[in-house]
Amino acid sequence: MTLTSSAPNTQHPDDDSLPLADARSRLVDLVSSATMSPAPHRVQRFEVGVELIDPLRWLASQRAGQRFSFRSRDGRWAIAGVGCALRRSEWKDPAVQQLLASQANAGPTGLCGPALYYCAFFDPGAVGKHAPEWSGFERSEMRLPLVELRRVGTAVTLAAHVVGDARKTLGALEELELPAPMPLLPQGLRCAGDADLSRWVDAVDAALGSIAAGSLEKVVLARTRTYSALQHIDPCAVLTALQGEEPSAFHCLVEPNPGSAFVVASPERLFHREGLQVRTEAVAGTCARGPDGGGDDRLAGRLLGSDKNRREHEIVVRRIKSALAPLVIGVTQEESPTIMRLRHVQHLTTGVSAVLRDGIGDEQLLRELHPTPAVCGLPIDASRAFIRDHERMHRGLYSGVVGVMTGGLSEFAVSIRGALVHGTDITAYAGAGIVRGSDPDAEWLETERKLAPFDSLVARAQAQHLQNARGDDARQTRETGGAWSGRRMAAGQ
Repeated sequence: MTLTSSAPNTQHPDDDSLPLADARSRLVDLVSSATMSPAPHRVQRFEVGVELIDPLRWLASQRAGQRFSFRSRDGRWAIAGVGCALRRSEWKDPAVQQLLASQANAGPTGLCGPALYYCAFFDPGAVGKHAPEWSGFERSEMRLPLVELRRVGTAVTLAAHVVGDARKTLGALEELELPAPMPLLPQGLRCAGDADLSRWVDAVDAALGSIAAGSLEKVVLARTRTYSALQHIDPCAVLTALQGEEPSAFHCLVEPNPGSAFVVASPERLFHREGLQVRTEAVAGTCARGPDGGGDDRLAGRLLGSDKNRREHEIVVRRIKSALAPLVIGVTQEESPTIMRLRHVQHLTTGVSAVLRDGIGDEQLLRELHPTPAVCGLPIDASRAFIRDHERMHRGLYSGVVGVMTGGLSEFAVSIRGALVHGTDITAYAGAGIVRGSDPDAEWLETERKLAPFDSLVARAQAQHLQNARGDDARQTRETGGAWSGRRMAAGQ
């Protein structure tokens, strides 16, 4: 057994990968023998290598409530956690500072050590909008799970965290379930409601008026579409389906309590930090996919040549560089935008990278980079005020931030292409950037394309249950046929 010298104690036996049941037993033994810490904020981490398993499938089998997951955009790593060993909203909290100190000392060592989940609303300071659908969600918080399953490549670890008293961790370990088949999307899933086009046109016209008057350069307006089912909707089933729809995306789940969760299949990185190296990107400017590769290329060419979309994109690039300038040593920008090709849409994207100044960490980057003009507008404060006045819903986590922070690596995504899953309902969100030259109907069509992954869930649900029904019929036929054959044999026929 090895023990790190970093602030959070990390213990991992030098064993080969174990079956999950054996790994859980090993962690119970390790946690049971842990030394009680007099410091209530001291974090102890115990981890064991386990057999290859998809973290989301493992998470779907665990008890609903306080479940979290985050998968990188390239799919190389994924983390899922249950329970809450530590929950904080202040960066100056001693426990958070301890973990951040371990990050600062870790250097570029990759995904290692305890992982803090982070999420924040688009507009934490918004007041005056009653939003019971976001009840249970914190405006901004960091959580350390009691139990975590982490995959990096094909290496998987099951880990447990102890903060002070080990009894909560032991209880969470005892309640763990082995992975079962992934739950299906619910029966009867259908589109149940949509935004009002006339109100959308009014909001876009108001935005264009403010842009013409010079009070705004850009503002992003969002709308919703709701879906309902006959059964309770499992957020893990929704996220699994979204992975099929948008495989090249950040896939995230935040579930603060049973029956309510936010799921994300976002193409947009807020920033990636490894040691002092930081990478971010502008994602703004959208067009449709073509019927084939040639059609894709033609549409992408028009997007690259579109004055309106290039101006919208350049606003985001300019703001990112300005926000980074006081935090970094030099900023490197890709020479020209490239095309990010997703299943239903194509985006303009420009990568930006830099080296952080000493003493600059995730807190400062989050504060300066979010919200970007890609989800808010410019100027930031005026755009948020406009959004508060003209959007009828509360965005909550939509267009906010979701991510994880570990000893050597932090990854944060902008939580677009997201949906709130509540009971038997799904509320999906989509937005479009309004600049000089925007057309309300064209911007509405853009949001339609961004909602397409959620529309596809309806067809996926129908296909899943039809396939299950056919399977049940086939099994019944085999069983009935077998019984009939047996009776014939017994009768000598």
